[in-house]
Amino acid sequence: MNNRIVIDLDRDGWTKNLQLNIAKLDENNRGMGFRLAGPKYNGSSTNLLRTELDERDAAEIRAMLDDVFPLAVVPSQAEVLHQAARLLEQQGYSDDAVNWLDTYADYNPAGDVEAGAATQ
Repeated sequence: MNNRIVIDLDRDGWTKNLQLNIAKLDENNRGMGFRLAGPKYNGSSTNLLRTELDERDAAEIRAMLDDVFPLAVVPSQAEVLHQAARLLEQQGYSDDAVNWLDTYADYNPAGDVEAGAATQ
């Protein structure tokens, strides 16, 4: 499959206003887009300009978006469980409870504990 990203500038047939969209198209020029500006698409539009984005364009756009709208940093489940263990420790819970939570945080699907995981 040969997908590509394009930015289109269209003129609406009813209002004569401009429409700006970004779309992901397949090799048959079919796909879905997102209207960035202008009236909703109603099927009467005439394409005025189409530009296909390349990897460099995508990298530049992604960098600008990340600068203004950075992705939220979400802690891993292990980090949250270790933080919970520290809170239990501060509240005076037993070492068994704290150690269990630390050990569970580092449990991996292979069924063993990572080296140095459980700290007292």
